[in-house]
This record gives sequence, C-alpha cells and structure tokens, in this order.
Amino acid sequence: MAERQGLRAESCHFTLQGAPFRILGGSIHYFRVPRAYWRDRLLKMRACGINTLSTYVPWNLHEPEKGLFNFKDHLDLEAFICLAEELGLWVILRPGPYICAEWDLGGLPSWLLRDKDMKLRTTYSGFISAVNSYFDKLMRRVARLQFSNGGPIIAVQVENEYGSYFKDDSYMKYIKEALMSRGITELLLTSDNREGLRCGGVDGGPIIASLTSALYIIT
Repeated sequence: MAERQGLRAESCHFTLQGAPFRILGGSIHYFRVPRAYWRDRLLKMRACGINTLSTYVPWNLHEPEKGLFNFKDHLDLEAFICLAEELGLWVILRPGPYICAEWDLGGLPSWLLRDKDMKLRTTYSGFISAVNSYFDKLMRRVARLQFSNGGPIIAVQVENEYGSYFKDDSYMKYIKEALMSRGITELLLTSDNREGLRCGGVDGGPIIASLTSALYIIT
C-alpha cells in the first residue's frame, strides 16, 4: 500500500496527498458543546462549505487533579475526532499545553500552582514533568487518528501564541519533541500574532500569523 502523503506547506499553498489543498476551516471546541449536539454542529459546518475543523484540548478539564484523567462523555476527544471523520471533516488539533481560548489559565490546571516555584510554560522541571504525564495520556489517544494512520488529523499545533509570552529559549523545542516522541507525525505548526512571530516558531514548522481575523502561512 502506498504511503499516504499528509498535509505539506509548499511555497504558496498546502498540498494533501500531493495535490493542492485549500483549508476551508472553522473552530469548534468539543468541550464547549454538549455531546448531544456535536453531530448537529459539525453538519452545520459542512453545510457552510467548511472542510477542516480545529479544536483546542483543555488540559485542566482532562486532568482536573494531578494524575486524575477524564476522557469520557463530553470530554471524549477520540469520539469527537471520529465523528468529524465520519462527516467528512479534516482536523487540526491544538493540544497546547497552553491553549488561551479565553479559558481559565489558558487551559493549564490550577493544581500546577501548588508548586510555589512553578514556572509555567518553561522547561522548569515541575512543569515539564506534568506536561509529560499529560501528553503520555493524550497522545496515545490521538496518534492513531492521524492522517498517516488513516485518520482525519492533518496537522497539530505546537503550544499557542508563545511568541507573546516568550520566557524560555528551549521551551518550544521541548514541546515539539514531546509531541514527536509520542508518535505525532503530521505537519506541526505554530500560531502567533504579528509581533510574536520572531519568538513563537519551531524549526521546520510553518508559522501561522494571526493578523486581525485572517491566517497566513509564513515560509
């Protein structure tokens, strides 16, 4: 069987399976929509001509207490992604660990702050230990749903808008490697506003600049 050629960032466009591909995307956050309405909302996205959805993954809901994980019911991310596939939608996954999303602490669990020395979004040992534990649980659930494995996930975002926060030269490299070492093989991208582009990217990944309401790929 021929290897599936995933999403690629060319000089002025994306390709999927080697052919030009236009992302007609929209965001829908599964954790903000009652599960009973998932299908209805995704069908409405399709009716609008959308071919790709993006969703954040809120760490603080999936691990509300240290070591206590929840991927059930309205937090069943795998079921949401599989439903998207069933309805003909591609998926761009945005797992953070920081997501912003106008969400409490940007999706970081508040129990992290019990460590009086905690340095969020850095390579501080207490933070990366917690991220590693969370990613161990999360990535084993989503890696199998990547395009290369026959699934709908065509890209994964590394962190979120780190260029606006930038405190650690090694942090974005760590997050990128944390994803790849857990089986993430699809296109990795970052997202920043114009002022944050200098510090928010990762080597080898396209940078997505959020300029007002538009997204541009910077190669």
